[in-house]
Amino acid sequence: MRIVSTLLALVSLFLFSCQKEVDYVNSTTRGTANTSSDGLLVKTVLKNGSDSIVTAYGYNANKKLINLKKVGTDDQGDPVNTEYHIHRNSSGIIVDYSAIDPALVAAGVDSIPTVVHYSSSRYTSYVINVNVPGFVLLDSSALVYDGSGRVVGENVYESPSGSGNDYYLSGKLTYSYSNGGNVSGFVIHDYDQSGVEVFTATVSNINYDSKTNPIYLQNEGFALGHYDWASPNNMVSAQSGDSNGPADDQTITYTYTYNSNNKPATSTVTIMPDNQVANTTYYYQ
Repeated sequence: MRIVSTLLALVSLFLFSCQKEVDYVNSTTRGTANTSSDGLLVKTVLKNGSDSIVTAYGYNANKKLINLKKVGTDDQGDPVNTEYHIHRNSSGIIVDYSAIDPALVAAGVDSIPTVVHYSSSRYTSYVINVNVPGFVLLDSSALVYDGSGRVVGENVYESPSGSGNDYYLSGKLTYSYSNGGNVSGFVIHDYDQSGVEVFTATVSNINYDSKTNPIYLQNEGFALGHYDWASPNNMVSAQSGDSNGPADDQTITYTYTYNSNNKPATSTVTIMPDNQVANTTYYYQ
């Protein structure tokens, strides 16, 4: 059961990530990093009480993100030791990425792979495939664009058998934007195999500062499962809710200090009414 839980946790990181870690800046849809001083984020240290997670970021010669490694303990006190590899072609376009974790290796799983599809100058979909004894998963997420080239949704398809022959629409994400090009919210709906649609969760009223988001990937962020990497500025507040109603509603707020390049130097996130507080320090080079 613990192995299955680990698989699900790693899978969900890519499929529906609501994390607000910030990594590095780029100025194109292909993820070219900002080359000014303090341009590349090489490490973050997240502290939550006595727990902490250190994330190291690696880049190729063209300053494109190709590696993340997380080490530490999460807010439940569980150990974290996970590495993510992003593989790009000669043009810098992502072709696949994978997650590696000691718990998976111990179960005989080398990695969790996600294949990314790209055509007509845009990312079109990504597919995750896990097939181990007792756990089979084949999910595909197709990106939906508007006429201006923004990603406004994702259609998620699942193959229960893992064969790819029995895909059905299992979920939809719908994104909205503010005037500054930041993602202002999203809604998630699930579908059962009979096609019945059920509201699942929403994040709304996302507000931003006017400073530089250290990981601005535009549409590449969606291909990596991170809507927050598609916004040029840093989130300062948001509301979240789910199908359980107001009892599960949360308010998320961020406060920052900034370096001389108007990028976060430190941040504090507070989640209410749970009264969870975490602090992050950012290291650039």
